[in-house]
Amino acid sequence: MDGKEVDWIYGDYEMSNDLLSLTIAAPLATRDANLTVRDIGASILDLTLNTPSNDQLSAFIPAAARYQFHDPSLVETGGDEHAVYWRCQSSRSLKEDETTATVTYRLVDGEPFVRVMVVIDGETASAVKPYDGFRADRTFKFDSLGRMATCSDSFFRQTLGVAVEAASTPPSWVSKRPAELHYSAAQVQKSDNQISWSIRLYPATSLLDLNSVADAESQPVAMQTLQVQSALPAFDGQAMMRALLSVTGPGQTENDQASRTLETDDQGVAHVRLAPGTYSIKTSAIGFQSSTTSIEVTEQSQSFPLPLSGFSGIIATATDGDGQSIPTKATLYRVDGDAPDYGPDSTRTFIKNVVYSVHGRMRCPLDPGNYEIYFSHGPEFNSVKKAITVKAGQVSEIVVQLQRVVDTTGWVSVELHSHSSPSGDNVSDQFGRVENLLCEHLEFAPCTEHNRISSYVPHLKAMQLLDQMATCSGMELTGRPLPINHQNAFPLHHHPHTQNGGGPRTDANPVVQIERLAMWDNGSDKLVQQNHPNLHQIHGDLDIDGTADEGFRGMLQWMDVVEVHPLTTIFDDIVSKPPNVREMKIPLFQWLQLLNHGYRIPGVINTDAHYNHHGSGWRRNWFLSSTDDPATISTEEMVRQAEAGHIIMSTGPFLTVEAKPAGSAVTAIPGDDLSAAGGKVAMNVRVQCPNWLDVNRVQLFINGRPSVDHNWTRKTAPGMFADSTAVTKFDLSFAVKLDSDAHLIIATIGEGMTMDKVMGPQYGNRPPIAVSNPIFVDIDGDGFHANGDDLGLPLPGAIAGHQH
Repeated sequence: MDGKEVDWIYGDYEMSNDLLSLTIAAPLATRDANLTVRDIGASILDLTLNTPSNDQLSAFIPAAARYQFHDPSLVETGGDEHAVYWRCQSSRSLKEDETTATVTYRLVDGEPFVRVMVVIDGETASAVKPYDGFRADRTFKFDSLGRMATCSDSFFRQTLGVAVEAASTPPSWVSKRPAELHYSAAQVQKSDNQISWSIRLYPATSLLDLNSVADAESQPVAMQTLQVQSALPAFDGQAMMRALLSVTGPGQTENDQASRTLETDDQGVAHVRLAPGTYSIKTSAIGFQSSTTSIEVTEQSQSFPLPLSGFSGIIATATDGDGQSIPTKATLYRVDGDAPDYGPDSTRTFIKNVVYSVHGRMRCPLDPGNYEIYFSHGPEFNSVKKAITVKAGQVSEIVVQLQRVVDTTGWVSVELHSHSSPSGDNVSDQFGRVENLLCEHLEFAPCTEHNRISSYVPHLKAMQLLDQMATCSGMELTGRPLPINHQNAFPLHHHPHTQNGGGPRTDANPVVQIERLAMWDNGSDKLVQQNHPNLHQIHGDLDIDGTADEGFRGMLQWMDVVEVHPLTTIFDDIVSKPPNVREMKIPLFQWLQLLNHGYRIPGVINTDAHYNHHGSGWRRNWFLSSTDDPATISTEEMVRQAEAGHIIMSTGPFLTVEAKPAGSAVTAIPGDDLSAAGGKVAMNVRVQCPNWLDVNRVQLFINGRPSVDHNWTRKTAPGMFADSTAVTKFDLSFAVKLDSDAHLIIATIGEGMTMDKVMGPQYGNRPPIAVSNPIFVDIDGDGFHANGDDLGLPLPGAIAGHQH
């Protein structure tokens, strides 16, 4: 079974006939499909035609989750060589009304639908409202077609139709999550102690396909293959042929309400069942002249070519400074009109106005017009801008060389938190997430789906790029209360096709949950990262009522690193305008407070990307590493370096920070301890940027407070900053005199600057910024002692000067 929403695990049930297949979730209390499709026993998780196989459904939920199906002993199966059924009775009504629900799924050979019957029994059964639930997310649209209710995803080419047995009108949608499909009084059967409804659930490729199947009782239909073809030269890079097909059938006009459209896949292929007759198909695609083709459909399956001509666009090749191919992101803007829109933010490769080319070659169709194209490979490389004019029927050849200008020797770029479709709170193609990571030059990225251990390795193997990005299996364990009960961990052992991929379950107590995650896999060594922290709540205000209590402080001992974005908070005046206690989620400020109270938890930043349009890459970390080659990066070393705090956090600028005792060769970097007798410290700060971002301020923070004597701006000290053509923007050695133990942090920012053309308007409109982790300076030889400074806005329950 294929498709990006396939969610079967061992213990589920599979049913199939000659036309379609489905997976039924095992009736267990622990059966969750993902983060947001939970307690899903007896629901249909996967539903697709056998040809083409393409599951996009998250779940069909009988009775819309008002009954729990938790007892496998209540399952009954049977059938013969022509028909099979699966039946299960509920274990409990969530309303505790002593009614029970029984769901039956039945497949008959030759029938293009699954028969579903839901029966509610009990003295109060007649009071139960008749409706089912659907989780069909994001790109699905809910409507009706004839006697069917429909949910249709035209781009990803799956449509589901629901017809009530013996009813001439469709059931009605109610917009909720899950979407509810309500049945009228005329569409159900009632008696004193029972109510039931019977439906036909059709998988289809499109509304057109579903419409044909709905009429199949009066005329035969066969699956037809429509293949867009164009006389394009052979090409071995990233390319696609997504086209819109408008099909006019016998007796219809192009404007007839009954005519339907469908979209092809990336190879220009569409499948649709059509009754015999003559059809006119108009084919439209970005970068081509539209064409109309007449086809003659019989009762047999056939393949029909749909010619397109007049291709216009670009063929681009990107290499690194050594002439080797390089994963590349191309962001395309139209100067004299709207930017091209290749597909939704949840797809792969060609995403809105972005193209990911993991092998550095791309063929991009473009309508005639004037364009600016930005080729990039993350912030260690210069971006190349190309201005082109596309003319009808012409192809422009573009060759770009992306120079690696920022020297990050000894450091590797890291993303520790991103998502795709297996997480359940988004429908992004996981293959597209890996493309995004590669093209943004992330060198180490564990897989961190919500509540499911998963892996990027199959995608890297498919791309033949295992040597380009180090990875490992991990997860984000996501429970309630939100947002604090989110923790990432890696590496974790992946058990494919098992519940949660073999990972732990959540707990309502965040302290219990984070400990459970930390001790998973028999207490194996792993990195535990606290995500979305409300450190005010964690430290001492669990109900966020402004009164100090025990909080969830036990979580702190299990955190190896903590997310502290947004980094710009370090420059904000929090104290003069403190947020309301219920909005006290200011991680970076509160992280500085924790450092001052003796908590040595390194800071990290991540994108938490859920969609693929510029999703990953605009935030990153640089970790110290013994190798600069992604093929030899060790997960175990990444864990050690993170725990040691050898981390620079950045939206683009690369920052190096070193500190030495005055007159000594002993060097400390972020995360290290440094003994400096008398408090005399010599520091060196260096900031590098590629040509598409810049900085204009560098600031030293001593114990979380900005140092007045160590604040340099391009405006007040222009000679200390290089011009826009230089890679090294700032390089300064300076002395710091400390009166007591202190932790030292350097931050740099491009105030009033953005990165929008390369990183897109959603993420690129933020300023370039980088912040180091602290260096801990001991001035009297008795070890570092935190000063207890609450920075003017106390954490609840904090005791000034208390050392942890």
